[in-house]
Amino acid sequence: MGPFGFESTVGAAGPVLMQVGLLLFQILWSAPLALMTAELSCMIPLSGGHVLWIYRAFGPFWSFVNSCFAFTCSVLDNAVYAVLFVEFLSSLLYGDSHRISHAWSVVLRVLVIILITVLNIVGIRIIGVTALVLTVAVLSPFAAMLIWGLPRLNFKWIHGQTPQHIELGRFITMLLWNSSGFDGAGNIASEVESPASSYPRALAASVILIFAVYGLPSLIGVSILPDYNEWKRGAYMIAAKLIGGRTLQIWMGLSEVLSAVGLLLTRICINSRVIYGMSLVEQVPVFTWLHPRFGTPWISILTTSILTLLLAEFNFYSLAEADMMFYAMSTMLKFCALVQLRFTEPDAFRPFRIPVSRNILAVVPIGLCLCMLYFASNRSQVIGIIGMIAAVLGYLLKELLPHYGKKAEEVVQQRVARVQQNIERMQQWIDLVTAKEFKIINTRASDITDCIEMSAAQSSTASFRPQNDSFKEALDSEC
Repeated sequence: MGPFGFESTVGAAGPVLMQVGLLLFQILWSAPLALMTAELSCMIPLSGGHVLWIYRAFGPFWSFVNSCFAFTCSVLDNAVYAVLFVEFLSSLLYGDSHRISHAWSVVLRVLVIILITVLNIVGIRIIGVTALVLTVAVLSPFAAMLIWGLPRLNFKWIHGQTPQHIELGRFITMLLWNSSGFDGAGNIASEVESPASSYPRALAASVILIFAVYGLPSLIGVSILPDYNEWKRGAYMIAAKLIGGRTLQIWMGLSEVLSAVGLLLTRICINSRVIYGMSLVEQVPVFTWLHPRFGTPWISILTTSILTLLLAEFNFYSLAEADMMFYAMSTMLKFCALVQLRFTEPDAFRPFRIPVSRNILAVVPIGLCLCMLYFASNRSQVIGIIGMIAAVLGYLLKELLPHYGKKAEEVVQQRVARVQQNIERMQQWIDLVTAKEFKIINTRASDITDCIEMSAAQSSTASFRPQNDSFKEALDSEC
């Protein structure tokens, strides 16, 4: 919601590289992510998203490893927005002169996460309505900034000063972080009405909207603040003050706070379904329990919220770097699953299919993931390696400890049988969703046919009446 958090890309590489990078990453990164999510969410329309995609493509081991990466990434991502909420609120209240104390920071984070957790348990419909209201509220000051700042638009920044040392790792990480998240939409597929038609349209609109939301305010912003040294968190508030005075600055600050709340609200909704998906294929226990009244995975939501609160003690950049490290490793597995399913299940029902050959389907996004891993800081790389080792060991312990003392052949046979049962159960769920989808399509087609027939009948009646009237008038005149 809004381009907050994007400011540091200008500070890391300058305004020219920021604009070029934003355009390229929308084409090479955001669009492939959205297309991959649309195809796999329509093919496997179940809550749990990529946990189930990779399980179906590669089996339990890689699905568990991906689940560990994805869940770690998700709670880190949630924690980022919890941290930003307090920082944005502090900037709104005190500017740069003072900061909210640590004790009050904890209290505020606890209160906002409790509120968001309750909303998530109540259901996805209220999340959608709340997110829409918050999105309008967040984008409104940027609309005002564009209108009032348009007369001051210029391109002097193209020939302006550029950083002598480009922080390439930070630049790529922040660009990817701000252009990511489309795959999370697949985590709620079974709760979406008509996924086959909803996903392609919604994701295509999201890519275009994100480019506009980041690109247009940044153009106005660098026209007002061409010096890259001024571009750090809070730069939009400075630009807003220069354009519209104190009123627009306060409006922008309030928008920052609401943006963090809105993103935390939607991310907890989406990310809690990761652990729910893990429980569907027996990777973790008890998380399949749904709320008896609202039908939401309330234990998954509660667990995600508690872990988010604990990780919110770290600073923004540490969380964002570690977040993108695990996200890159998980995303490579998602694209590999997309290609694998094209080979192993070429005839599977796909309401939406990316019109690209399976041989080149994932080359560019996987290449960008590898670049992100390479340019990450040494600390993030170490965290990623530790996470990978922990995921592999976790899988081995999960599989071996319950079967200690049993014959290996018997254990393998039982495990293969369970995997087959999980895949068959998954297919049964998919068939139910697909049948529901076809029923909706047939109902709509029937309604359209009825409307066409009714219109045709009315048209023929209307065209027949004037002929009768004119015939009667002619007959009367002759008489």
